[in-house]
Amino acid sequence: MKSKIFIIITGLVVLCFVLLLVAGNQSRNSAEAKDLTRQSFSHKDKHPGGCYVAFTCLQHLYSGESLKVMTKPFTRSYEKNDYLKRGDGNLYILVADKLYATTQDIENMLRFAADGNQLFLAVNQPDSLLKERLGIAVDSAYTSLSIPSSVQHFVNPFLAPDTAFHREGIYGGRFFTRLDTLNTTILGTNGITGHHGPQPNFIRISYGKGDVFVSLNPSSFTNYFLMHGRNISTLEKQVAYTYNTPSGVYWDEYYKYLKGPQTDFSEWQVLMRYPALRWALWLFLALLLLYVLFESKRRQRIIPDRPVLANNSLEFVETLGQLYYQQGNNRNLAQKMILHWTEYVRTRFYLSTQHLNPAFADTLARKSGMPYAAVRNIVDSIHHIQLSEHVTDDFLQQFYKNIHQFYLNTK
Repeated sequence: MKSKIFIIITGLVVLCFVLLLVAGNQSRNSAEAKDLTRQSFSHKDKHPGGCYVAFTCLQHLYSGESLKVMTKPFTRSYEKNDYLKRGDGNLYILVADKLYATTQDIENMLRFAADGNQLFLAVNQPDSLLKERLGIAVDSAYTSLSIPSSVQHFVNPFLAPDTAFHREGIYGGRFFTRLDTLNTTILGTNGITGHHGPQPNFIRISYGKGDVFVSLNPSSFTNYFLMHGRNISTLEKQVAYTYNTPSGVYWDEYYKYLKGPQTDFSEWQVLMRYPALRWALWLFLALLLLYVLFESKRRQRIIPDRPVLANNSLEFVETLGQLYYQQGNNRNLAQKMILHWTEYVRTRFYLSTQHLNPAFADTLARKSGMPYAAVRNIVDSIHHIQLSEHVTDDFLQQFYKNIHQFYLNTK
């Protein structure tokens, strides 16, 4: 009985383990398939759908020419970059799933090519206005399941015989249904022969002094395609039709992120496009909000202002003086006023009051800012009071006024 239970438990464990392996393989296969169909065409993306390999190799193919990454609409770059607007011999490369551009962008792109430059477009769905201006048409079928293998075949008879390259698992692109045969040269096909012969997917259109290259197989620029077998040769063969030593090579990183027709998008949309930057932005805003909520409250109550201390010494002297004045002892009151005045001079101006002479009066006048005559009048009045036995009311009042003015003017 115990052995049967052990066998059943062991079988269940093995069955669960097998189911987990199958589920893991299925999820891994689905993740790989999803990773293959997700094509960013970004020059920094090292995943299968990125263009890191193509971007790196292009710098070596053009004698080490550093590719300038353009992150703005073509019109804005064209108007501000003198090399794009006035120069010739430049190469502008744009790899994207869909090309949506404004009317002004299309006009400037074609003007750029007409001035003697080359415009290389590798897109699954070209802009409708661009197709109209170039006189081309593209098949309407567009599904990643329609062609299970991306094939790029070159028709130039001067190339090596092995001119067909493929990679299974990624979309193979569309093909042209109408061309302006007077100005267009077919450079490649998708390897399929239709009712009217091979289906072209890579062409060169002579436009003014320059050329416009249109490839409907941008998957041939992805890491997944180029790293398979000898597929890296496709990159060499495609750019072999461009200038050997271009004046400048520009790689577009703007239009591959547009999901529909629109006039422009701001740096804010670029910031919100990447999950890491988006989360960093939201985290920063959340922390900023928390800081405002908690730090906006004062941590300490407002300390009230302390009132300025009033100088009540003069009021005390006036009160005391009125008391002595009512008693009729003018000389005693004058002596008290002299003592207070000399103490004020010593503490306020740091002068010795032992000798009240003209030199003292001159020094006190300079330090206090009082006229010399006013100070000399006070000093003479002090000598008069000290030498007199009786002080009249008029003299006492005048002496008081002189000292009071001294206090007021030297505060």
